Formats: sequence, C-alpha cells, structure tokens
Amino acid sequence: MDLPKQTVYVIVPSPGPSIESDRLHLRPVVDDDASALFAIRARPEVAEMNDPKTPFQSIEETREWMATKVFTSGPADVIGRSFYYAILDKSIPRAEQLVGYISINQVDPFPEIGFALHPDSWGKGYATEAMRLMLKMWWGLERRHLDESDCSEVEKAFALCHQRNAGSCRVLEKCGFKNVGEFVYKDDELFVYALERP
Repeated sequence: MDLPKQTVYVIVPSPGPSIESDRLHLRPVVDDDASALFAIRARPEVAEMNDPKTPFQSIEETREWMATKVFTSGPADVIGRSFYYAILDKSIPRAEQLVGYISINQVDPFPEIGFALHPDSWGKGYATEAMRLMLKMWWGLERRHLDESDCSEVEKAFALCHQRNAGSCRVLEKCGFKNVGEFVYKDDELFVYALERP
C-alpha cells in the first residue's frame, strides 16, 4: 500500500506538555537525556527493529539522531517544534529513571508514532502505559481551524511496525490501533497501524 497522507490538524506547543500516571512521567526530551538515549539505541536488539539498523556508537551520534525529531515540514507553526518524550519510571533512582522514549516522528504527510524501551525494561507494561499517556496528550492538543474541504477525513494517528516485532505490534493493538496495511522500507516489511481520534 501507499503510505497515508493526512491534513495537519494539530497545533504543536513549544514546549510540549508533560503528563504523569502513578508509575510513569512523560516529559519532553532534553539534551541531558542523550547518554540515557544512547544506552537504548546502542543496543543491537533495539537497533534491529529501527532505522538505522546499526547500533549507535557515540553520544554525539545520539544527539544527531535526537535532532531529527524536530519537524521540518508541515504548516509554518509546526516547523522547528517536536513532540518527543522521555519515559521516566518514578519508582527508580533519578539517574536511572529514563527507561525509553516515545514521539510523534513527523506530522507531514501523516502523524507517525515511534517508541523504544531499554531491553531491561521490556515486558513491564511501560510501552502500553506510555502510549496511552502520549495519546491522551496528543488528542488533547488544540486543533487548527480548517475549511470543511480540508478536513473531510477522520483524523488518525499512525505507526509503522516491523512485522517481526510482535511486542510492539501488541502494544499498538492494546492501545486500539488497527492494522490497515503493509509497507516495505529498505527491505523491512512493515505493518501500517492506524488509530482514529476519539
């Protein structure tokens, strides 16, 4: 299938809001998070399900990747902003609280969600909980006023997930995403997931 295209509905604040549950705190990523993010992206089992496939080799490389989370296309008031969040477990020591990240990687041509956790944090329900928190924030953001001709579609969020990544597919499905097709990117066979705005 072709990748989705969708009008940009959301107005992205800068800085973005934060949100908490009893266990997790999601807050915008800051430069000081680079070493913790490097610890995640340096792991081969994380890299194999992401792009690029090569584990990161340095904090500087991690910072370069962090910069790609800033939106470079879409309406003028979106460019230069991001919706990129650290996932913090409030129950563990502050220096080790960052267990993963979750973001809207782009808004144009469609809002695409990405996430990853440190392998030590897999299987604990963090990703599902963080996804629900992030979606609550995303759907709660102010929307732009559009002509009816621009917004005849149902607003959705999307995610691309490697077909071999059963854990991430389960997370998306638990959060209400539906598998709407398949897409091949650089030899990776991906599922395309979509979720309608409630």
